[in-house]
This record gives sequence, C-alpha cells and structure tokens, in this order.
Amino acid sequence: MISPRWRRILPGLLLAFSLTATGTAAADGQGAAGKAPTAQASARKAGSADPNGLTGVHTPSKTQPATVTPGENCEPTPAGSRERKAGAVKGCVTTIATPATPAGPRSLAAAPPAAAPAAAADSGSCALAAPRTWYHNRFAYCVHGLTVLYTLKDSNDKVIGTGTLDVSSSAVLPAKGTTWSELVRVTMTGATQAVTALSVRFRPACSAGCKVTKSPRWTNKTIVKDQVLSGDVVYESTPAPGTKVDFATSYELFVTSPGAQITDPSASWSNPEKIRCDDDVRDAATTGTADPGCVVPSIMPVVRMSDQPTPAGAGAAAAGYLWAQSNLPDGWGRAKPLTRARGDIAGRTARTCGTFQARTDLVSTDNCGEFPFAVTREGGTDGAQCAEILPRHSTRGGWVVDVLDGGTSSPCARAHVPLADKQAAEAQLAEGFANQRVVEDDQFKVEISGSIAEPQAVCRQRAPAGSVTSGNGWIKNTTEAVPHVNIKTTPPGPPGTRAAQAQACLGTVPPKGSEAEGDITGWADADLFRQANSTTAGLARCHLIPNVLGGKGGKNDGGPDNLFPCWQSGTNTGTPSMRTYEAAAQKAVREVKDGGILGPNDAIFYQVTPDYRNSDSTIPQGVTMSARVERSDGTSAPLFPDVYITNTQKNTGLLNLGN
Repeated sequence: MISPRWRRILPGLLLAFSLTATGTAAADGQGAAGKAPTAQASARKAGSADPNGLTGVHTPSKTQPATVTPGENCEPTPAGSRERKAGAVKGCVTTIATPATPAGPRSLAAAPPAAAPAAAADSGSCALAAPRTWYHNRFAYCVHGLTVLYTLKDSNDKVIGTGTLDVSSSAVLPAKGTTWSELVRVTMTGATQAVTALSVRFRPACSAGCKVTKSPRWTNKTIVKDQVLSGDVVYESTPAPGTKVDFATSYELFVTSPGAQITDPSASWSNPEKIRCDDDVRDAATTGTADPGCVVPSIMPVVRMSDQPTPAGAGAAAAGYLWAQSNLPDGWGRAKPLTRARGDIAGRTARTCGTFQARTDLVSTDNCGEFPFAVTREGGTDGAQCAEILPRHSTRGGWVVDVLDGGTSSPCARAHVPLADKQAAEAQLAEGFANQRVVEDDQFKVEISGSIAEPQAVCRQRAPAGSVTSGNGWIKNTTEAVPHVNIKTTPPGPPGTRAAQAQACLGTVPPKGSEAEGDITGWADADLFRQANSTTAGLARCHLIPNVLGGKGGKNDGGPDNLFPCWQSGTNTGTPSMRTYEAAAQKAVREVKDGGILGPNDAIFYQVTPDYRNSDSTIPQGVTMSARVERSDGTSAPLFPDVYITNTQKNTGLLNLGN
C-alpha cells in the first residue's frame, strides 16, 4: 500500500530523490482460496509472477437461498407392487426448502448433507454455506442440502411410509475452454415404515447457447437408505469468435417406488445465476485466435496487479494507481467498479496524457501512468484536472508518493513512471482481463498488492467524510430518503429516511455502542406484518454496526441511522444470523495477547448494506455483510467474504419482513 504522506516538492529538490526501484514488497496476505481448472493451471509456467492467476486467489462470492418448485406431485403405486400390497395407493413427492421430518409414528433424523467435493473451488467448500443454499463465484457454483421427500399414502390419504433424499451438485467453470463437468450426488438419508427403497432418474438441462453432452445413467436406479448415487453432468457451449452467450442450467429428479413407471418429474429446481461462455476476451473476431472460456457473469471480476519492481510486478505504475485508488474521491476500481472499453483507447489516452510533460530529470524513461485506465469507459478525463504524482520506492520498502500538482480532490491521476513499469502494468491488466474473462462492458475491480512505508492499516489512514470517531477507528452511517417512514399504516407515515450502507474501521479498542430504542423507520410496518401473519415471534431493532463494536442505537445519538426492523430470531440471532458474523469480528478485534488477531496498528474494515426491494421500502429483505482484515504492513485478507442474511423468521426462510 501507499504512504498517505504527500507534499508539493520544488523541482530542484526532486533531483536529489533516489528513484531506484529496489527492495521486496510485502506478501499479498490472502490465504489460498481454491484451484483453477486443470487446463489453465497446466498452462501456467512454474515460478511465474502472474498476479491474475486463479490458483490461490480469492474472488468475490455470492450465496442465496435455493428455490424449488412448490407443491406435491403424486402418482399411483403399481398394481401388485409391494407398496400396493402394504396398502399404499399413491406415492407423492415434495421438494422442500427446510429439513424434512417424515410423518408417521417414527421420527427421522436426517443425515447431514454431504459436502460438495471440489465445490466452489475458488473459495472453499460449499459445505461452508447453509444447507439449501446456492454458492457462486466467478468460476464455480454449487448447492447442497436440497431435500426431496417421498410419501406413501393409503386410500384415506394417511401416510404409511416416507423416504428422504438429499441432493447436492457442484461445478468449476473453465477459464480456458467451454466444456465442464458438474458432480451430482443423491443420498437417501431416511426411510420409514412401508418405504425401504426408491427409484430415481435424473435429467439436467441448459437453455439456448449450451447443451448437455453427458448425464448420470440413473434410469429407474434403485437406492436404499444411506446409499449415495453420484455422477457427472457434462455441459458444452460453442460461442462464435467475437461473441458471448448466456444460459441457465436446470434439473429434474424423477422419484417413485421401485417397479413403477415414472411419467412426470417429481422434483425440479434451477441454478439462480446464469453462466456465460464467450470467445471475446482477446478480440478473437479480428485476431483469428480462439480463446473461449466461461464464467458466472453476475460475480464481479477482480483484476490483480503487483507493485513489486519489474519484471516481477508493475512497480511505480501500480504504486501510482494504488495511490489514486486510496486518495481520490471516486476510488475507481475499489469503491466504484471500472468498465472495460475497447473502442477509442487512443482517444482517451490522448485526452489524459496528451499534455503530459515527461520529467526525464526525475525518471529517465518517464511515461504517463494514467488512472482511471484508458482501456476503461471511466478513463479519458482531461489531464489538466488530474493530480500529478511521483511514486518513488522507499528505503524502508514499499512506496511513497509525492504530489507535484493537484491533490486528493482531483478526478484522475497522472503518474511519472518508468516505461518498463507502464508496459508491465498494461500487460498485467491485459492478462487480468483474459484470466477473469472481462469482456466489453464488463465491470471489474482492481486489487493492487503492496506494502506501506509507514505502518498503519489503510482504513485508519484517512477517515471518510461524514464518519465519526469510534475508539481508534471510525464509523460511517448513511441514509436514504423515503416518502413515508411507514407505508402500511393508515394514514401512511410522514417523509423521512431509512438506514443505508454502514461502514466501520475497527481498531483494537472499539468502544461499546448503545442499545436500540425508538420508533425507527418501518417499525409500525413490521408490527402490522407480524399481526397479519398471526405470529407472536419477537421483533427487534437490528444494528447495522453492532452495539458490541461501537454501533449506536439510541434515539439521540445517531441510532435511527444504524437500525432497521428485523426478526429477533433468524436475522438478529441464530445460526447463521447477523450475530454469527458480528461475533467473529468482535473476537478478531482483540489484540493478539487477548486472543484476537490484530496488532496495535491493524484494523478490520466492516461493512453492512441493507437490501431493499424498491425506493419506497421501509424494511430491507436482507443485508449483505463483509469484513476485511487490514494489516499495518499493507497486506489484507477477508475475515469473511460477502454473506447475505435474509430478514426471515428463525431458520425457516419464511415470513420475510422486507416490504
């Protein structure tokens, strides 16, 4: 990372600076998060310093509840079958979103869902997510714990036996190539009374732009309790050069008693995120070089760059970009994504760097390192508005950036960097586009690894506007205007605000906040919702930044900006709930000697964002939480990645308060 120090320097004094790019930058600091597809991994040279390699790299992820086709699907049992002789006239199948408890005199303890092997290979195991949850990242997807309940019923519709199936699947997409496998597992976790075995058949599909070339051969396959069926689905997509195709995968599981003819799908579900395959990253249409691959396009890619001296990294160029990310108001590539744009690159370069005055007295091969990049739609700002900066390697390691003109209110930056560093940065950016499959109009973020000359966690270097001091860090709550603070009351409430994104920089001495109180936005709406659904479950005023980490909740201390109506059990407490992740941060912010993980100048950057259905909503349908450990040496790593907590009662996934 970059030292926050900057100053205006007379040209004569600049001549005395040492511009030799030597020393060793600190390690990235991120733990291994998965493996790349084999084809890509084998293509990488041993010992290469590719910061955009997939191996061991964390990528943003998304979790969301699995949705299933509701209702019960029944078929008659075969005449003369064992089931018919036992009195069962029909077998019914239900795909459910909560763990099943079979009917009948015996209760069934369902076996724990099998972890998806090789599941989300880029960031751990699907088993880390809650059951009946889809997990996605840029190059992987998985789901586990889907429950299918088979029920035998007699002529009086009385249950005389049940069978329970657990379904999971996982896949890793190829960054290079357009064929991939999805591992599917079906486990019979329970059987009661008249059900001793089931027959299953599995049928996967994908929409236009993709085809299934292989599926598990389970044609009326019999399965008994504790047995596991597993097999691969193979998909293929063939985008034309210079094009991309988006498609979805879906699944049907046929279930019945052994010997019965399966006529209708008994259970069905689909992947909630589309997959994209393209042959358009390296402009195959004009170069004639095929370079197809596949991603989950809704997961924003992260292009990585290193500020290590060339040839290992991009040296001063990366250091200049990092300064711009850390100090300029828009925070392009970090706070705000950039957008790839192939057209008019030369024009954008000219607008920013056309008036650039090379300082060969300072940098022998001085070149203009512009940020935002000219290969993005955000590039091309008039160079006269840019901050003029000089990144120089510190004798203590890392980089110090001197501001020659302009300042931190500028919309862009022009860095004086060696030509080799500028070329290395362009190469790393191009390689990042290829490895993360960033095509035209794709938004992406840029993560630059580096080190700090003066030890201080990044978020503690500069508190943002609108924040308030909290211990040795800060908290910032934001709000959004709403036409009514309650929309279900008669009459509706007056205009007001609702809690929006909350951020906190947490050091080792976070103060205690304050308890929640007051008639906050949406509180009357929440109570009316509870009454309408005839439930006595407890409501709560959930803190975005928790009380235990300094978050406010009082009527007069900023609490209303930090609170939203929620279920006490399910959203506020329970497993998983907001408290699950608040507790992880609460433990982490202690000093190492007290069982925590922070040094005296380290911090945790903590963020919670409510998810409202629309601009009039007074209660969010859920919140996204994330926390990142920032070290004083400039390294950082996620404490936990983006997690989504629904505003639902207990762990049922039902009665979402969001309006």
